Amino acid sequence: MKLTALVLSCLLLLSPSARADNAATFNAMLALATKGDAEAQYHAGMMYNNGIGTKQDPEQAFQWFQKSAVANDPLGAYKLGCYYAGQFPGVVKTSPEKALKYKLIAAWAGYSLAQHDVAVHYAEAGNFEEAVKWLTFAAAQGFDQSLFGLSRLYYTGAGTPRDDAVAYAYLKLALEVSGAETSSRMQAALDDMIANMDSAERAKSERMVSEWKPQPTALTIEAGRGLEAAEEHVLDALD
Repeated sequence: MKLTALVLSCLLLLSPSARADNAATFNAMLALATKGDAEAQYHAGMMYNNGIGTKQDPEQAFQWFQKSAVANDPLGAYKLGCYYAGQFPGVVKTSPEKALKYKLIAAWAGYSLAQHDVAVHYAEAGNFEEAVKWLTFAAAQGFDQSLFGLSRLYYTGAGTPRDDAVAYAYLKLALEVSGAETSSRMQAALDDMIANMDSAERAKSERMVSEWKPQPTALTIEAGRGLEAAEEHVLDALD
């Protein structure tokens, strides 16, 4: 999970008290991680990864992600996969095989970002059937890039029979979830899909859109909580 430029700028503007709180969280997390707490090892890795509460240190982050993955933490496994995929070049030799291996652990555990990454891996390898499977898992959780990807595959018939009604529904949902503006190219695709649908197919597509609700897994929600989850983990350990 990469911090955006906006988040990074916000970190730089943290008040001294907020920075002290982050440092205290990091020190407490490191103590838990050293004792073998797998979740703490993941959080310690993330804090080193992003430079929160401590100086950014990708090599230390990688070491903690390794420990966390060995202890069966799926988010630690995902981040380990990210490093093998090339995040922070030079920390470890890239390995697409190892990247897939570790991301699959998190994908099977239900993490939407891992599921999307795995789908992209299979699509790039030409295995569109597997790509459709993993995009479907992530899209069901509301991951907008997976919704876009599924729309394209159903529209082109890659890995699944072409279905303009389903492609249309996924593209409409992707635009809704992401808040993105409809580009001229997307509008042309939508118009083409509509032109190829009969009334029953249009009704099917509209029903898909109206009835769809994102269902993120507990792991996806936990990953999205970031520092809040780290702070909560420290507090829970103190109880």
